[in-house]
Amino acid sequence: MSVVHYQLRIADLSSRMLAVTLRFTPQQAQHQLALPAWIPGSYMIRNFARHITQIRAYDVSGELSVEQLDKQSWQLSCRAQPVTVEYQVYANDLSVRAAYLDDEVAVLNPACLCLAVSGLTELAQQFALGDTCEYTKRVTENWRIATALPRLTGEPLSRYGTFQAADYQQLIDSPLIAGVFSLSEFQLDGVPHYVVVTGNNLFDEARLLEDVSKLCQAQRDVFGTLPEDLNQYWFLLLVTESGYGGLEHQFSTLLLCNRQDLPVPALAEQDEAYQTLLGLFSHEYFHTWWVKRLKPACFHPYQLDKEQYSRQLWIYEGFTSYFDDLALVKAGLISQTQYLKSLEKLITRVTRNPSEQIQSLTDSSFTAWTKFYLQDENAVNSIVSYYAKGALVALLLDAELQQHGNSLAELCRALYQQYLQTGTADESIFTLLNSWQLTALATDLKHWVNQAKPLPLAKHLSTLGVQLDWRSPQQFDDLCGTSNKTETASLGCSLKY
Repeated sequence: MSVVHYQLRIADLSSRMLAVTLRFTPQQAQHQLALPAWIPGSYMIRNFARHITQIRAYDVSGELSVEQLDKQSWQLSCRAQPVTVEYQVYANDLSVRAAYLDDEVAVLNPACLCLAVSGLTELAQQFALGDTCEYTKRVTENWRIATALPRLTGEPLSRYGTFQAADYQQLIDSPLIAGVFSLSEFQLDGVPHYVVVTGNNLFDEARLLEDVSKLCQAQRDVFGTLPEDLNQYWFLLLVTESGYGGLEHQFSTLLLCNRQDLPVPALAEQDEAYQTLLGLFSHEYFHTWWVKRLKPACFHPYQLDKEQYSRQLWIYEGFTSYFDDLALVKAGLISQTQYLKSLEKLITRVTRNPSEQIQSLTDSSFTAWTKFYLQDENAVNSIVSYYAKGALVALLLDAELQQHGNSLAELCRALYQQYLQTGTADESIFTLLNSWQLTALATDLKHWVNQAKPLPLAKHLSTLGVQLDWRSPQQFDDLCGTSNKTETASLGCSLKY
C-alpha cells in the first residue's frame, strides 16, 4: 500500500465516540504512532491523544504489540505485511481546534484524529468517512461533507467520499465539516471561494456571501495578489448557541459563531454582532498570507510534539487584528465612525489593564504557551494581549509609515515577498525598516514591543487627524468604551450585575 489510509465512522452518537481505522504497509520492524500535541495557530499544548481509547493493531497473521511510550505516542511492532490499527476518539470539544460530534454535525480536525505513522508522513494520506449502525445512517442520511481536501473521486459535495492529502502535514491542516449546511460560492481572481454555514438557519445568505467577497478583495489588495498555490478556499462556519473563534488553515478556515451573529434577512442596518462576525472572516482570511505562508522562521518546520517558542506573535496576530477591522472600512461594510468606535474599545481594553506596564509584547508572544492561552483571575495584572496591543502597534506603525510616503500594507507586502521561503527572524522587520532609511522608526518599534510601557497613542493618532481624549469611567460599559452618558461623580470603581 503506497498510501496511509484512515477510515472514520461514528461508533456511538450518544457517547460522542468516533472509530478510526488506520491501514498502511510497514517499512520497518517498528513504527511509532503519534498525534500532534498542539495545532498550528493555537499556541497551547492540547494533549489530543488523551481522548484516544481502545487502541489495538493486527495483520493477517494476528495481533500486533502496541505499547504506549508517552502522553501522545505508541510503539507498534510490525511484520512484513499490511497493518490495521483500530482506536476510538472521544469527540466533545465544541471549538475550532479539535473534534466534536452530535446528531446535527461532526467537526473533524485530523490533527486530533489521525495518528501519524513514523517514516510514512511524506506519503499520500487518504481520509474517508463511512457508515456504521442503521440508527446512525438514519440520523445522518442528509449529511454532506465540506473540506478543502481534494476528493479522490473528483465528485462534487456528497455524503460520502475519500479525500487525499499530499502528505500528513496537509492532512492535519485540513478540517472537515460533516452535517447539514448551506453552501455558496464566489470567485476571486478566478479562484473559487466557498462559504459553508452549518445547520438550517434563517439568515441573509446572499448578503453574507457578498460581504465576505468584498472582505477577501480588500485583504487581497494588501498583498497585491492571491498566494500562487491557492486554487480554492473554504470558509467553514460552525453555528452554535454560544461560541466564537476561528483557526486558519492553508486552504480554509474553521469558524465558530453564535446563531445571533448571522445577518438578519431584509434588515438594512445590521447590528454589531454581524460586524464582529465579518471581522472574524476578515481576520482568518488575512492569515492565508500572514501565518499560513509567511510565518516566523522558527516554525520552519512545525514541531508538533512540543512547544515552539516565538517572540513574533505580536507581528502575526497583532497585524492581522489591525487589518481585519480596517478591511471592513476599505470594503465599505462599516463607516469610519463605526471603525473609530471599534478603535475606542480596543484602546480601552488595552490601556485599562495594569499588565501593560508589566509584560512586553515580545514576552507575551514567547509565553503564549503557558500564559496567554492559560489565563486565570490574575491575567489582567500580568498578561498583555499580543492581539490587541499588537494591533495598536500596527496602527502606530502605519501612521508613521504614511508620514514617510509608505504604508503598513507595503511593509507587509515586502516582508511577504522577501521572507516567504525562509520565514521572518526576530530582526527581519527592523532590517527592512532600516533598509528603507527609517532607522528612527525601527528604534521606536523596538521600544514599543520590547518594553512594558504604554504606547504613545495620542501623538501618533494626531498624524492621522484623530484626536484621543481620556476620561475616567462612569459605569461598567465605559471599560469597553461603549457609554455615551454625561459625566457624574465617581468612586473610581465599577459594578457589574
